[in-house]
Amino acid sequence: MSQNQMDRYYRAARQFAKQLNDAEMPADDAERKLRDLFARSGTETEKLLSVTYDVSIDRAWIERIEDALPHLEAAIREDRQFIKTEGNVTPIERVRKISRTSVEHLSRHSEMITHVPEEGEDLIPDKLNVFENESNYAIYENRVLYMILCYTRDFVDYRYYKISQARKECRSEMEFRKAVLTADGPIRMELNYSDMTAGMISEDNEGILARLESTAAAIGVLLSMPLMKNVAQAPMVQAPITRTNVLRMDKHFKEVVALYDYLSCYTEEGFSLERHEKVVTPFPPALQHSAVEMSMYTAYLYDVYTKDLMQSLQERYAQEEERRAAEAKKQREKRLEAIFRGKKAGQISQEEFLELLTESVAIGEEKEEQIRKLQGEVANYQSAAEAMDVRFGSLLGEVDQGRAETDELRQKLSDTKKENAMQQEELQAKLDKAQEDLTAEQERCRLLEARIIGMLEEYGVKKPEADMTEREEFLELEKEKAAFDRFFESKWGVAKRKIRKRILWKRG
Repeated sequence: MSQNQMDRYYRAARQFAKQLNDAEMPADDAERKLRDLFARSGTETEKLLSVTYDVSIDRAWIERIEDALPHLEAAIREDRQFIKTEGNVTPIERVRKISRTSVEHLSRHSEMITHVPEEGEDLIPDKLNVFENESNYAIYENRVLYMILCYTRDFVDYRYYKISQARKECRSEMEFRKAVLTADGPIRMELNYSDMTAGMISEDNEGILARLESTAAAIGVLLSMPLMKNVAQAPMVQAPITRTNVLRMDKHFKEVVALYDYLSCYTEEGFSLERHEKVVTPFPPALQHSAVEMSMYTAYLYDVYTKDLMQSLQERYAQEEERRAAEAKKQREKRLEAIFRGKKAGQISQEEFLELLTESVAIGEEKEEQIRKLQGEVANYQSAAEAMDVRFGSLLGEVDQGRAETDELRQKLSDTKKENAMQQEELQAKLDKAQEDLTAEQERCRLLEARIIGMLEEYGVKKPEADMTEREEFLELEKEKAAFDRFFESKWGVAKRKIRKRILWKRG
C-alpha cells in the first residue's frame, strides 16, 4: 500500500476501535463470550511472514547506456554498405538493360561480334557482358555495431533479470485458523493472505528500474531493425575490435565503441540486494486482537447479507443517532440549569462561567448549522422552483409551437385533399376518354374483321383460323357480326336518303 492508503486505513481502524469501545452501546455477554473464544482459539496456527529486499542500483551505467542509445540508432541509420559489381556474359536476346560499362567491355572484346550488319542497320553483338551491382551490408563496421548491441543487451538483461528475480521472491503472508464451539453450533474462520507485490524498492529506485526496462526495450527495437537482421547472418566479430577509420572518425561509431569500452571494463554488479526475512508466530497482542475483530466482522457480514438486514440496520442506526443527539442536547440544558440555579451573575465562578460560555457557543454553533442546512434546503427549493418556471415557460413555448404546427399541418392536409380530388377527377375524365377510345377502336377492329371474313367468303378463300365454333371464338364472331350489322344499318340509312333524292325527287 502507498503511504496515503496506510494513513486512511489507520484512521479508519482507530475509528472502528473507538466505536467498538463506545460506552453507550456496551457489548453483551454473548458478544464478550464469542470474542473470548476467538481470542483463545488457533494461536498455534497464527503466522506472519515477510520477505523483502533492499535494492540499491548504480545510476552511472544506466545513464551511460542511455546517452549512447541515440548514437547507436544514428549509426544504424547510416546504412553503410559495400557495393560489389559483377559481370556475366549473357546472350543478347536475354539482355534487358545495357550500361556504359557493358559497351566499354564490348569495345575491348570484338569476338562477341560474329557478323557485320548491312549498310544502314544497327550493330548487334551475339553476347554482352551485363554488369550488376550487389549491396553487401555485412561490412566490418556494421558487424561491430551488431556485436556491441548484443553485448549491451546481455549486459542489461543480466542485471534486469537479477533484480526481477529478487522482486519475484518478495512476498508477504499471513494466516490463522479459528474454530470455536458455541451453544448454537461450531464456527470456523480461516484466513490465508498472500501478497506477491510487497514493495522492495524505494520510489527513487522504482524510477531507475522503469528506466532500465525502457532501455532494454529500446535495445530490442534497435536489434530488430532491418540492417541488424541482415548483419546477424554474418559471423560475429570477436574481441578485440580493430579500430578502422570509420570507428575512429565517425561521431556516432566513435561513441558506440566508447560504450563498448566502458561496458567491457565494468566489472561490478551495478546493483546490490539485501534480503530481509521476518517470521512472527504466534501473533503479537495487537495483531491478535485485530484477528479477533476480523473474525467478528466476518460474522457480521455473513448475517447482514444472508438475512437481508441492511435496511433494518440503517433504520436502527438513524434512530440511535437521533436519540444520541437528543440526549446530548438534554445534558447541555441540565448543565446550564445547574449553573444558573440559585446563583446571581456575580456569584458564578470562573470555571462555571467558562462552561456556560462553552455550552452557549456549542448551542449557537448547532443552531447556526441547522440554519445553514435550512438555508441550503431553501436555496435548493428556490433553484428547483426557478428551474421549474423555466421549464414551464419552455413547455408553454413548445405547446404554442405545436399548436401552430398543427394548424399548418391541418391546412396542408386540406390543400392536399383538394388537390387529390382534382387529380382524381382529371384521372377519371382521362380514364373515361380512354375507355371511349378503346370501345371505338374495338368496334372498328371488329368491323374490319367482319368485312375481311365477308370478303374471304365472297371469293371462296378459307379463313386461316381452324374452328370458329369454340365458345370464345364464336362469341367474338357474334360481336363482329353485331358490329357489322350496326355498320350496315348506319350506311343503309345514308344510302336510302341518297336513293330518295336521286330517284324520287330527281336530285343529284
